[in-house]
Amino acid sequence: MDAIEIPAPGGWDDPFTGIAGPDLWRRLLVGEVARSARYQRSLTVVAIEVHGTDDLAETYGVDLARQVLRATAQSLLRASRASDTCARIAPTRFGVVLVETDEVQAVNFVERVRDDLPRRMPRGVTTLRLGFGWASPRRAESAEALVTRASTRLMVELLGDRG
Repeated sequence: MDAIEIPAPGGWDDPFTGIAGPDLWRRLLVGEVARSARYQRSLTVVAIEVHGTDDLAETYGVDLARQVLRATAQSLLRASRASDTCARIAPTRFGVVLVETDEVQAVNFVERVRDDLPRRMPRGVTTLRLGFGWASPRRAESAEALVTRASTRLMVELLGDRG
């Protein structure tokens, strides 16, 4: 059976989840990485993957998979500050720009989300896996390279969960 279509996030905003979309996130990310380098301020990017929504949609229906994505967005908003930017950047991937945040503080953010998210999940959802990856910019590192490092950490975590 083909994968169930989860709508891709919009450009500036994602009306499906109520948070920023990939275009706004990328634009803000580039600006924050430049600000961080210029003023030598901390910044961490977090990538979150909700793995298993296709199986969930196939078994219980696409509405339940969509509820999971909305719950994830709400949990990210709840754990973040007004100065942070939460976005849905791909069908099952979210990104968060944590300003004035080092990697230790980012781990605290990730733990808040891990604690909060199960309480927000629709009833009976137990088969999902969440992957988290984070990275702070290195000297002269581009926003794209930063996201790549966070995403690599995320994939290592997801693949490690399989064993």
